[in-house]
Amino acid sequence: MTSSKKIENPKMPHSQKAGVTDHDLLSAALATEKNLDIAYVTAMHEVGQKMFYSLYFDLLKETSLLHQKLLELQFQHGWSSLIPAAPEEVEALKQEYTDYRQELK
Repeated sequence: MTSSKKIENPKMPHSQKAGVTDHDLLSAALATEKNLDIAYVTAMHEVGQKMFYSLYFDLLKETSLLHQKLLELQFQHGWSSLIPAAPEEVEALKQEYTDYRQELK
């Protein structure tokens, strides 16, 4: 039973004309950060030296924090929203996950 009330900010107007807008740049930056995160995780799993693993891990932390900042900026401008979940739904998903983890042990 999901609440239909979205949590969102007023949308910041952006031009619908041809050309690159702030919204477009932010979306591209988010996609780039996501791809970097995936690449760093892959590199961490494939690297053989601890020094390089630590380097990739630090880069992953940095890009992940930047990704979160970009998501917050997108939310502040009203370009994304959240839909709250009822506590029962969260608890049900948590229990489902817990049960699944137990099956894997």
